[in-house]
Formats: sequence, C-alpha cells, structure tokens
Amino acid sequence: MSPSYDPTSRLFFVTARETCATYFAFDQKFKPGEQYESGGTVRPRDQKNFGALRAIDPATGQLKWEFRYTSVSSSGVLTTESGLVFAGDGDGNIMAFDSRSGKNLWHYQLGFSMRSTSGTTYMLDGRQYLLVPSGSMLTAFALPERK
Repeated sequence: MSPSYDPTSRLFFVTARETCATYFAFDQKFKPGEQYESGGTVRPRDQKNFGALRAIDPATGQLKWEFRYTSVSSSGVLTTESGLVFAGDGDGNIMAFDSRSGKNLWHYQLGFSMRSTSGTTYMLDGRQYLLVPSGSMLTAFALPERK
C-alpha cells in the first residue's frame, strides 16, 4: 500500500484500512506445487470494515479530507503534477480524485482489485497515459490526443 506525496498541494496520500481481526496460526504440511498457508484471520460479525483514501498535511498531521470506500482496500496511491490522485478500492475500481478537494472525478471497474500497487503515468509521443496493474492484467488509459 504505497503512499504518495504531492509537492504542489503539499499533501501526503495514504490508503487506510479500518478493520479488526484475530490472526491465528495452524499447522499445514508443505507439499511442493500446492498452495501453502500457515494461518488465517477471523473477523467479528458485527464489525463495519471499510477502506479510505486519506489526504494528510505532513507538517501538522491534520487530516485534510477522506474518501471512504465501501470495502477494505490495499491499493497504492499515485499523484500527478496536474493535481490528480489515483487509487483503487477493494471492489476493483480505479478512481481519480482532485488532490486539493478530494472530489471523486472518475472511476473505472477493472475487474480485479489493485493489491499493494499503484498505477504509473507516462508520456508517449505527447500523449499522457495511465497504466494500472490489477490481478494478472495491465489496463492502460490515455487522454485524448491533442489536435
């Protein structure tokens, strides 16, 4: 869940997980070529788990804004020079936010959640692209070509 800092807005962006669980270990024999797990979690039935994208002023520690997701997220965060923040929720949506206000500007259903990753942005032949990993796929978005 990599965070990101935007030097223009002077805000630090982080994915937060508000959840409660009991972690436990169990014995499982290791078998080459098979999935191996050495523990798990149990969550209280009445617990309201959620994720959030939070904008924090690192100089004061003050929370500037928060966008709550309906599910727990483990997405990384990407900021751009133009004042956009990209992050994903646990339901497989990639979203764009205004870095100063927190307004949700855009979203797209990827089909898989972004786990511990953030997108990357780059320019190619004068066109801006956003590349987002999710599951075993890479999804690319591009701004319209300039005329």
